[in-house]
Amino acid sequence: MKWPLVSRARYEAAAGEAAYAGEQLVGTCIVNDCLTDANLAVARRLTRALRACARYRAALAAERHRADRLQERLDDALGLNTPAVAAGAMWRDRRTDKKGHQ
Repeated sequence: MKWPLVSRARYEAAAGEAAYAGEQLVGTCIVNDCLTDANLAVARRLTRALRACARYRAALAAERHRADRLQERLDDALGLNTPAVAAGAMWRDRRTDKKGHQ
């Protein structure tokens, strides 16, 4: 037998290998499709979580700003933002009756 001719045994062996490779390709495609679907689902969940996080952070910033404003108003109403109060903030450091406190 010369080059273009193939024995039946070699042909059947090659055909079996081709069939096995085809089955492997189909199996790989199925797994790839499943993983792609799972990745898309995770990406959608992550996107929703990131959007929710952004909303929560914005709400937190707004609430902090509101609380700071209310604290300023309370300090103004109680007179806690006067220079005398600021000067007395460190009174412990200036105590004359300290004994051994350094």
